[in-house]
Amino acid sequence: MQYNAALRDQVTVRQLDIVDAARMFAAIDMSVADAEITVWHAKYVYGFWRPITAINLADTDGNPATSPDPSWVPLAATPNYPEYPSGYNAFNSTVTHGLENLFQTTQHLQLTLISTAVPGVQRFYDSGDALLQDVVDARVWLGYHFRTADTASREIGREVAAWTIDNYFQPVGEKG
Repeated sequence: MQYNAALRDQVTVRQLDIVDAARMFAAIDMSVADAEITVWHAKYVYGFWRPITAINLADTDGNPATSPDPSWVPLAATPNYPEYPSGYNAFNSTVTHGLENLFQTTQHLQLTLISTAVPGVQRFYDSGDALLQDVVDARVWLGYHFRTADTASREIGREVAAWTIDNYFQPVGEKG
């Protein structure tokens, strides 16, 4: 919902006609689906523990240099599936890079996101890099992920979006 609302806003911001709007939605949504399939497959291939488990049970990791902190808790409840890679970062990265690729811009993304955590709050991003960094930082600060999971997912999203845009959803013919 959050990102499709942002895509609907892109139709207005970029003054897209129905054909270009449909192309944008199809390219972005298909890319996101492919990225999320990749993420969920990898989560169960690798099965990495989340920060709460790693910090609480550090004395079981086989590394004598780590010690547990059984009282540590993340800022929000931890999801109950493997940590790596980050699904939200892959989703965000795929949308961000997909829009950058479709509209040939990295600086003037003009993307407004509605907060899913704080009702009525919106964030505006003119730069895709700023959005990508905010989402990586937020997932680490929440205690959901180690930074590696987030940065790897950012790369998954970039690669999937680039491949999809390069191989599908190219404009055909001239507009009349």
